[in-house]
Amino acid sequence: MEEEDLLKKLMVVMVLLVSGALGTPSASLAASDQGSEGEKTERVVIQYNEEINVNILKDIPHTIHYRYESLDSVAVTIPGNKISELKGETAVKSIEEDGQVQVSFQETSWGTDSVEMNKSRSMGLSGEGVKIAILDTGIASKHPDLNVAKGISFVQGTEGYEDDNGHGTHVAGIIAAQDNEIGTIGIAPDAEIYAVKVLDEEGNGLNSEVVAGIDWAIDQGVDIINLSLTSCKPSDLTKNAIKKARNAGVQVVAAAGNKDVCVSENIDDILYPARFPEVVSVGAVTKKLNGSDYTYSGPSLDFTAPGARIESTYITNDDFPTGYATMSGSSMAAPHVTGILALYEQLFPEMSDSERKELLISNSLDKGDGGKDNTYGYGVAQAPTTPFKDFNRSYWYSSAVENLSQGNLISGYDDGMFKAKQSITREEAATMVGRALQLNGEERATDFPDVSPSSFGSGYISAGTSSGFISGYTDGTFRPNQAINRGDVAMIIDRAFKIEGSSSERFSDVNEDAYYYESVHDLKAAGFISGYPDGTFLPSSEITRAEFSLILSNVLNQ
Repeated sequence: MEEEDLLKKLMVVMVLLVSGALGTPSASLAASDQGSEGEKTERVVIQYNEEINVNILKDIPHTIHYRYESLDSVAVTIPGNKISELKGETAVKSIEEDGQVQVSFQETSWGTDSVEMNKSRSMGLSGEGVKIAILDTGIASKHPDLNVAKGISFVQGTEGYEDDNGHGTHVAGIIAAQDNEIGTIGIAPDAEIYAVKVLDEEGNGLNSEVVAGIDWAIDQGVDIINLSLTSCKPSDLTKNAIKKARNAGVQVVAAAGNKDVCVSENIDDILYPARFPEVVSVGAVTKKLNGSDYTYSGPSLDFTAPGARIESTYITNDDFPTGYATMSGSSMAAPHVTGILALYEQLFPEMSDSERKELLISNSLDKGDGGKDNTYGYGVAQAPTTPFKDFNRSYWYSSAVENLSQGNLISGYDDGMFKAKQSITREEAATMVGRALQLNGEERATDFPDVSPSSFGSGYISAGTSSGFISGYTDGTFRPNQAINRGDVAMIIDRAFKIEGSSSERFSDVNEDAYYYESVHDLKAAGFISGYPDGTFLPSSEITRAEFSLILSNVLNQ
């Protein structure tokens, strides 16, 4: 019954949105009205060639709404019949309609699971230290599941950022609902959220108000701006404001838009501002991670994320007395990516926004055609599941590295790289196996003269020696920094996990008198190793970190 009542409400809103898109004026939607003397006025944005010069307006009735000093622009209401006259002024670069923007949702939450939020949480990632501005209908300031750091309203006639629609509160919850055992939990619950009200109670606003919100967010030093709003037409003012944000080091995420908006337009790509190249654009997928038929797609789409029937925080009213609701649309998809980017920023604060976006691309779940396509962009965005800058979900060893990383069994280098193709050392191999067996590696003892007690793996080498799966060389050394070969790896894992197997198949290059002969074939019989297509195992060859990870992960999974 609640969903039916909300659907009726949304149908009313959609009718208003459509009528606004067709240019039908109304008290809340019209960008034009009648002046004091009956002449038709228009709200426009004037961009100057150089600095702002309001003297050109001195003989024209006007109201200045916003001044953008850094963009050499003003938002102003003037008589419509004066626009062509002003375009002829040498000081004027352009005049554009102060176009409408609106929320992008279709109806009234599996989303966090599908983007691997829980795996990020196991790595200690929660968005801590990241500031996010949510430009929307405002946020419910007293919602027990939300913590707003600061807020402001740029909607005329309102004093605070309080949400009188519900959309902005829903978006905020997807990003940062608190981890407090009630309601839902956001992707980045410890991120600081800034409420910027730029849309009214019907979910409508103006480009100038959005730009004012972007300017304010930049001044607050935010890291990410979420724009779950769309416009059918581009705005130079908005584009320049987004460029300004990007130059200030602020990442901008925007919804691709829903097909119930711009119904009178011939749209062959996603909507604005998501279509601007400076923006991280996001479309919606269903619970089965299929492309939705109600959101726009196209060549400008970067990513997709959960957008169908997402449960999140909501304003309290008669229909939703608990302050939670289920909604769908690209408006719900965009904050998933905003939250994910916050996790990447927490994990890799020294990286640039462009580098983090590239990492998000390599971590995304590729769908549809291989690589970037019009339906999924680069794929379904995924939260970080390993602490490695060079992790790529598409590699043959990726799931193994992810599994070991989640168990804290593997670590990277000081530069944050995993270096999959690099040979693994004897100390690294002993440490990974020791951790997998939950041995005590804290007691920094040593049984070998060339293993320093202060070395990271000395405790595991000592514990492994006591357990009988680690041994040194005949000269009494262990040679911890030496690359380990494939035969030794088979022997260590066979002894450590007591692998049993029986198979008549043998590798042609593994001699019966080799000390690792039985171990190699135990692992082969158990299905943990397969060797090479020519029937060889190459036991004397060094093993890479990727290959070792795959073998260890196979053993642990079984």
